[in-house]
Amino acid sequence: MAVESLTVTLPETIVKRLQQAAQSMQVSVGDVLSQTIQGNLPPALADLPDDMQKDSILLQAADNATLWRIARDSLPATQQELLEDLLERNREEVLSAQEAEELAHLREITDRLVLRRSYALALLKWRGHSVLVEPNPA
Repeated sequence: MAVESLTVTLPETIVKRLQQAAQSMQVSVGDVLSQTIQGNLPPALADLPDDMQKDSILLQAADNATLWRIARDSLPATQQELLEDLLERNREEVLSAQEAEELAHLREITDRLVLRRSYALALLKWRGHSVLVEPNPA
């Protein structure tokens, strides 16, 4: 990995916090700063499946209200109930081939929903929102 040097002017309070963190973790201030920046950058599109990258680009341009709505999305109740039923039947090893296919399909839908929600929450966090306490929906 190529390394570049960058000069940044920071308030003294932040520099002191970085120094304290570096000392307590027994690493350099540069390591703490690099890790802090890495952890707070918006998610990289390259880390997402190809077919989700276009949707994620649109999410980056979405307003906060839209991102909060997406973060609250969930499976429709009927799909959630079917998923839970199929998962239970799968644990008991009594799925037919058609049910196994349906379970795989529902798992894929759920995985994509979770990725989309997670990406929306990551963008909200990057924009300075606390994702632990969401604003009341209007």
